[in-house]
Amino acid sequence: MRPVLRRITSASTALLVAGVATLGLGTPALAAPGDASARGVVVDLSAEVAGIAVITADAVIGTATAPAAGGTDTETLLAISIPGALGVTASGTVEEVTATRAAASSSASASVNGLNLAVLGVDVLDATEVSATATCPQVGPTSADTTLVGLELFGTAVTLTANTPAVVGSAAVVVPGLVGASLNASLTRVETTTATGATAITVRAVLTLSGTLLGVPTTIPVGTVIVAEAICERPPAAPAAATITPDEGPQSGGQTVTITGTGFIPGGTTVTFDGAPATNVTVNPGGTSLTAVTPPGAVGPASVLVSTVNGTSPPLAYTYLADGSGALVTGLAPTSGPTVGGTTVTITGTGFTGVAGVDFNGLPGTGFTVNPAGTTITVVTPPNPAGPAAVELIFPAGEVTAPTFTYIAPTITSIVPDTGPNTGGTTVTITGTGFTGATGVTFGDTPGTNLVVDPSGTSLTVVTPPGPVGPVDVTVLVPGANATAPNGFTYVAAPPSAASITPNAGPQSGGQTVTITGAGFIPGDTTVTFDGVPATNVTVNAGGTSLTAVTPPGAVGPAVVVVSTGGGTAAPLDYTYLADGSAATVTGLNPTTGPTSGGTTVTITGTGFTGATGVSFDGVPGTGFTVNPGGTTITVVTPPNTAGPADVRVVFPAGTATAPPFTYVAPTIASIVPNTGPTTGGTTVTITGTGLTGATGVNFGNTPGTNLVVSPDGTSLTVVTPPGLPGSVDVTVLLPGEDVTEPDGFTYEVAPPRIDTVTPGQGPTGGGTTVTVGGSGFVPGGTTVTICGRTIPASQVSVAADGRSLTFRTPPCAAGTTTVTVSTDGGTSNGLTFRYFPRILPVTGDSIASPLTAGAMLALLGVVLMLLTRRRQRAS
Repeated sequence: MRPVLRRITSASTALLVAGVATLGLGTPALAAPGDASARGVVVDLSAEVAGIAVITADAVIGTATAPAAGGTDTETLLAISIPGALGVTASGTVEEVTATRAAASSSASASVNGLNLAVLGVDVLDATEVSATATCPQVGPTSADTTLVGLELFGTAVTLTANTPAVVGSAAVVVPGLVGASLNASLTRVETTTATGATAITVRAVLTLSGTLLGVPTTIPVGTVIVAEAICERPPAAPAAATITPDEGPQSGGQTVTITGTGFIPGGTTVTFDGAPATNVTVNPGGTSLTAVTPPGAVGPASVLVSTVNGTSPPLAYTYLADGSGALVTGLAPTSGPTVGGTTVTITGTGFTGVAGVDFNGLPGTGFTVNPAGTTITVVTPPNPAGPAAVELIFPAGEVTAPTFTYIAPTITSIVPDTGPNTGGTTVTITGTGFTGATGVTFGDTPGTNLVVDPSGTSLTVVTPPGPVGPVDVTVLVPGANATAPNGFTYVAAPPSAASITPNAGPQSGGQTVTITGAGFIPGDTTVTFDGVPATNVTVNAGGTSLTAVTPPGAVGPAVVVVSTGGGTAAPLDYTYLADGSAATVTGLNPTTGPTSGGTTVTITGTGFTGATGVSFDGVPGTGFTVNPGGTTITVVTPPNTAGPADVRVVFPAGTATAPPFTYVAPTIASIVPNTGPTTGGTTVTITGTGLTGATGVNFGNTPGTNLVVSPDGTSLTVVTPPGLPGSVDVTVLLPGEDVTEPDGFTYEVAPPRIDTVTPGQGPTGGGTTVTVGGSGFVPGGTTVTICGRTIPASQVSVAADGRSLTFRTPPCAAGTTTVTVSTDGGTSNGLTFRYFPRILPVTGDSIASPLTAGAMLALLGVVLMLLTRRRQRAS
């Protein structure tokens, strides 16, 4: 349909045109599901011309917001006015705005009658009846409806259809400083629904001013007027409760529980336990959990319900546990028993049903029973220390105190026999009271064995352990409390027994600490001999089961070890004396010097070398060790070592003997021929000197040479130089024991570089290809590349540290094959080829023009309408 044009003649002239663009309006974001709000009239207008305010109006007449916890908010019969407005007047009545939130639905509505809005003295909007309604049920479709009767824009009746292009119009106004001023209005009507909400706006007017300001066409935004707005969001489902923690508690209540789920409303949620309301219900901001304090309840299962304005959750299970709040204790018999426990106690009273056990000083009794009527409990006492014990009836969720129970300690009246050997093994009978349940008997700190307790608890038998000579305390170990007889048993001396000696070998000079284990050793009354020679520093442990002693000197070979006390002598043990060099005498060592690389055969002379196992030089063993049958001569080959005198020791199984020192002589370098060569390496060099036998390598600077050959006499070697940088480098011969270095011993001279590879071998004529050149003799910071007749400066050439590769980027060049060369101070390399090829651009399907944007189409349509209007005016 073509736009309708109408000319209206009055005090001011207005042009009404059916709009060609739709101004969209999204649903405003609400706080949460289930919210609803309504507004009657909203005026938000302001404009300035040349810094002077000409229009100011800001007012909301009639607003309602549904309460978060449910219910209705409403306002009625509000006169429409804008106090303090500049250039704007309004009249009429907001009949009603209302917003409701309920479990099944949220809704909002607004109605306005007799609206008149004037701006800069011009009637912009007039409407007889305006209303908007939005409904959002919990189940079913949402709806948005508007009613509009008697709408006039700039004094002319117009029809405004929901969700269609805007109706626009303008009127001439007088605005100081704005030549040819017009007030423009664009009206829309909105009825939108989504899966979760609905929005209804009956009239939305967007105002602008246009004209010429200081000779420049200008449009000034003025603002927006809304008449009758209703918005709602679909209410959430009823709350869902998933878990309750803990899920059981005392029958008297008062327990804080946490319930998780969804749909809980802060300030609008209740919790009941079998219909009784919980207290202190607190919901987290996300509505996914709450805490509550349980009310009292009957012992057993209870149903827990969570409710909000949106409904009630399925029930959760909670169990009320007996806590003893209904129990009453009237008696306890008997009131005393042994510390070992085992006394059957009867507790009388009422309300014992549900009790789970009885504790004595926190320890649970055994054999617990409660009669069906809940009036009698029987329980067997656990072990406990002597004295009164607190008795508590233990319920699943609480405790009840009963009268105290007194534990009586056990006693010892006799020990027969009360003496025996310190090796132990005596069967003793102990009589007394309260021995039932005894777990052991100790003599001093050592437990006896083979314990047998009489069922009456008045006697027991036990076998004594080994112990020190003299009296010891005897203690019967009883759960709850022990019984002790001070000095109740006396150990008397018995012949000792020796089981082992550790270590069982040592130096012939003695002085070694050994440990002997056995029984019957007496502190202060025990001796130890080695082949009849007494040991020193004999120390016996308190139990008489082990001792330590220091060996005396002895002859090399086996020795008999005997332990004796006042009670007798133990069977002998075996010990071996080992040669330790104490009998050796060294009279000579020849030769006394040799190279640091080792390999010198040394002869040591003297006496007492029989039994020697080796020779060490500064702690490092020599090789090829031999000793003659007479024990007077040793031969050995020196190991590598550093230059200087080395400590020489003849090594025996249990010691060493000192020999004269051996002096290691450092290697030397006398000459390096030739001492110069190219940086590319490959020069065969002869090095002469001393002590070069055993050389493992030669370094030029930090780089090893190759093809090392050492002369048998150790006075010369040959080696091939590695590649290196121009200049002098240290030459180091690597030797076992100590290296030898000639500072600046070899000088690398610059040689022309060499090219082996060019990768890639081709690239586009436009240049920019990164090329890697492999070869040798490249100098970091001092290498240029020539290609296609152009020289790439050294600053644009990147050379590897070893001088074996470089990279550069190709310059532009005509298509064809060209030569690549590399230059340094040593000269110019051989050349390799590089091919330039022309770049082929891809054929694309780019369109000549992109589709016009919506804005461009509107602008084009506006131009067409303006030209069409002018042609019709000329025709008239």
